[in-house]
Amino acid sequence: MNPVQPVRGHTKPRRWGAGEGPIRSARPLFAWLVALALFGGILLIDVLSPPEVDYSAFYLAPVIWLAWCRGTREGFGIALLAGTGWYLHALLSGRYASSEWYRLWDAVNLQLSYLLAAWAVGALRREVLVQQALNQKLQESMAEVRELKGLLPVCAWCHNIRDDQGEWHPMEVFIQQRTGASATHGICPSCLEKADPELGSRP
Repeated sequence: MNPVQPVRGHTKPRRWGAGEGPIRSARPLFAWLVALALFGGILLIDVLSPPEVDYSAFYLAPVIWLAWCRGTREGFGIALLAGTGWYLHALLSGRYASSEWYRLWDAVNLQLSYLLAAWAVGALRREVLVQQALNQKLQESMAEVRELKGLLPVCAWCHNIRDDQGEWHPMEVFIQQRTGASATHGICPSCLEKADPELGSRP
């Protein structure tokens, strides 16, 4: 006869901290320094490259980084900086444009794309955070669930239960240790009638 085995739902859930899990919650100063370093590096490469070479897509890197680390609002901030930086460089570098209106039109389109990227990454970040919180709550709930499966070796006389080590425990203690449930004591109507027929027959 296989003794009963306690089955735990899960081990103690891991609590996410800064820099852990699917979301990297970087500190504001660190996140901004990395974003500005990315922006400055891309702008420097853009300045040193011939005017015919366009690096506009690379300005998305600091936008995506900051929006992922800090959220949509701060992503919008670096997006505005990226769009302005690209336009000023295009304006001062002598990059050819048949009309300044066309250059301004390109700058507006790029600025909108940077803002849209910040919004999309920030929205994705919020969804991941919500899902992460739900998963953590689910793991915590499942960690509290414990079941008893198998056959219980119960004494026919005293109703004590034998554990895996061969030791006998009162049923209440055995169940409490393996399920976390506490037992209260009372008397059912049948036992009450046997103990005191006159009292048990009362409605």
